Amino acid sequence: MKRVVTITGIRPDFIRMKEVFRRLDEQFDHVMVHTGQHYDDALSRVFFEDLKIRAPDHVLATGASSRTHYEQLSYLSREIFCLFEREKLDPDVILFLGDSNSVLVSPILFKEGYTIGHIEGGMRSYDRRMPEEVNRVICDYVSDHVFVYTPVYRERLLKENKPAEVIHVVGNTITEIVRQYMPRGPRPKDYLVADIHRNENLASPAQYRYILTFLERLGEALDLPVKLVRFSRAVRMIEAHGLLEGLRRVELVGPYGFRRYLELQYGARAVVSDSGTCQEECPLLGVPAIVPRNCTERPESMENGNSILVGETRPIEDMVRESLQFLRGYRVSEEKLQWLGDGRTAERIVNILKERI
Repeated sequence: MKRVVTITGIRPDFIRMKEVFRRLDEQFDHVMVHTGQHYDDALSRVFFEDLKIRAPDHVLATGASSRTHYEQLSYLSREIFCLFEREKLDPDVILFLGDSNSVLVSPILFKEGYTIGHIEGGMRSYDRRMPEEVNRVICDYVSDHVFVYTPVYRERLLKENKPAEVIHVVGNTITEIVRQYMPRGPRPKDYLVADIHRNENLASPAQYRYILTFLERLGEALDLPVKLVRFSRAVRMIEAHGLLEGLRRVELVGPYGFRRYLELQYGARAVVSDSGTCQEECPLLGVPAIVPRNCTERPESMENGNSILVGETRPIEDMVRESLQFLRGYRVSEEKLQWLGDGRTAERIVNILKERI
């Protein structure tokens, strides 16, 4: 039986890979490596339990032992080879998803002669401030199999001189997960959800306060409270600089497991988030997504009217006005969700691997 090693390390990866993990277990000798980039219970164990994902075969300590991105890469580069040697792993393919720091071990493994696969390939924001942009480009470059969500991503990789035969359009991994755990019942729509955690908006206390002020003004305009989900780095900045002082609408909540957070989004009037995943989950839930960023790696979400980009430092009154206009005109339909695929992504990925390795 062919051996596939998956290397994942952060909350979104565990969620998106849930069905891929399951199908790999059925069809291959699947070895699951958790890098430990996200290591506390709120960002790791809760998602395995919540989604009934089996325990990883090996758990490293990337996050606990390393504070910076370069320390994480240094640790992981060494430890992944120690693990392979100690456990006598000889994978036929090593599979990564996404753009976290954990995928940066891919070029090192590639240089050692391993076959690399990358799920979520071809995404580009063209914002070089984003560490995720650097990570995803590098992983795409060294991958022997690139699994992309849409034909647009395929065309993008072809322009970057990636051979056509290694690019596979498979749909979006999040679609089958959201549909599997889709909340039901009434939608109260009596609050806003906010998730602000990207480097661009955490670049300084002043920038984060600016986004928090936007949330406050939007909450006032809609006469709704804003539930700001706790993110450890953001909370440290809030507490160190008193960034919530004077803001009456914004309250810290969570953190949550996947299913509870899905329910929270489902019941919201709208979600304000700089997370890329929000631009995919919210359309599937039928919830408007407002994105305080200057650019996005998911322009299809905007093109289909699923989300709006309001910027990071534009005048707050403009950000609020455009958000309100978007909410008034928001409509969702099956046609506007086609870019997210049909929910059979994991099946396609595993079938392609069976044919190619």
